[in-house]
Amino acid sequence: PIRYFPGVPSPVVHPENVNMVIFRENTEDVYSGIEWRYDSEEAKKLRGYLNTEFGVKLTDDTGIGIKPISRFRSSRLVRKALNFAVDNSRKSVTLVHKGNIMKYTEGAFKDWGYQVAENEFKSRIVREEDYLKNKDEYKDRIVVKDRITDNMFQQILTRTDEYDVIATTNLNGDYLSDAIAAQVGGIGIAPGGNVGDLHAIFEAVHGTAPKYAGMDVANP
Repeated sequence: PIRYFPGVPSPVVHPENVNMVIFRENTEDVYSGIEWRYDSEEAKKLRGYLNTEFGVKLTDDTGIGIKPISRFRSSRLVRKALNFAVDNSRKSVTLVHKGNIMKYTEGAFKDWGYQVAENEFKSRIVREEDYLKNKDEYKDRIVVKDRITDNMFQQILTRTDEYDVIATTNLNGDYLSDAIAAQVGGIGIAPGGNVGDLHAIFEAVHGTAPKYAGMDVANP
């Protein structure tokens, strides 16, 4: 959750418009740790396999990382975001992705997210394109929409109050959470939680920053 606290210095003109909750899938994507140094035996084997079997042209100085995105974990994440939106009377859920380029990972994340919304929350949600055609008819529904990641960084600055709950992949969520927190004064006042089906761990997003101790320079 990221929102503005009056009196906290902010670099933007209207930090009070920020009131977002980011749901970030936390077990997959390029953060899953499936990667090898360029000079490792594993990387050599993978390069050879990809070059031989699929005609990919990877040079010998190429490190390799794998980006797993699954239907189960993507759907679980979006389901959590939608349930939160329903339970807390939020206005919208935005699926943030780079599916225009990474079609079978982040593009799939977007598609699976819409499927969950339409199959499990049909009476509570409306897709953005339908909402824009008849706002009065759907004024009590949660608007489900999607945005391309790079454009979303512009949107959170120029159309801040149009975004409420955000559901996204691991790397995108890492970037977005820090960027949005900067609008309200920094990650020092943005709490986070790792929430599973049975257990949850909550934490401050920032570290202890011992180098600033006793200097009266932290915000807040």
